[in-house]
Amino acid sequence: MLIDLHTHIFPDDKAPSILHDMSVRKGIPHFIDGTLDGLIGAMQTSSVDISLISRITTRKDNVASVNQWLLDCTRPNVLPMATVHPDLPVASSDLAAMRAQGFRGVKLHPDYQGFFVDDPRMYPFYEAAQAVQMPVLFHAGLDRGLPPPVHATPRRLLKVHRAFPGLLMIAAHMGGEDNYEETEALLLGREIFIDTAFVLRIMPPATLKRFFRKHPIDRILFGSDSPFTDQAVELAFLFDLPYLTPAEKEKVAGENTAALIA
Repeated sequence: MLIDLHTHIFPDDKAPSILHDMSVRKGIPHFIDGTLDGLIGAMQTSSVDISLISRITTRKDNVASVNQWLLDCTRPNVLPMATVHPDLPVASSDLAAMRAQGFRGVKLHPDYQGFFVDDPRMYPFYEAAQAVQMPVLFHAGLDRGLPPPVHATPRRLLKVHRAFPGLLMIAAHMGGEDNYEETEALLLGREIFIDTAFVLRIMPPATLKRFFRKHPIDRILFGSDSPFTDQAVELAFLFDLPYLTPAEKEKVAGENTAALIA
């Protein structure tokens, strides 16, 4: 089974302007139109069986409506990751209710949402997520569309991991784009998940190989970051890596995520 842990979709009426801004102003290209239908079409082309979708909000009063939109986009092969906001308390009962609705995890983007991952005001949420074993996908490292500072550095993520060792933490972008040395020194080998989104093909090859060798293969998850990469191209690259066994490739490409979100 092929599962893409890390994709984004946008409402049909907003996707064109969002992707135009990302491309023209921020220099980030797109490979499909950023809609639900566009993602499903790409999945058919790439043979991806399941994609997890996310859409974060920067306003606490939009959390309920964005989460409802994500639920409305749910399909048998398209599963939602909920959004939360640092200024809106979330209890373990809230997360349990989200899981019952069909959410398979929570996506946080600290840069857009304006908080450092080790900010104590986030600790009640981490405690709740740990209690109900709800996976939390963190945007980690550089965001190419935003200025410094980086709000989710490996050092800050490690602080959260140490405070909540049972939290199902997923550090996106192999622990953080442009933070590879710090990730290698602080996060690799720990009980933290990392995903391949956006950086799989652009990491220095020797660094990528070390990451696959130093981190538990059961804790590396395939993500494309669609629409900002091509799912088919990303998967082909993964399956062409000469230093992974066929069994390891299958784990990264879907088996690990299937176990995590079951």
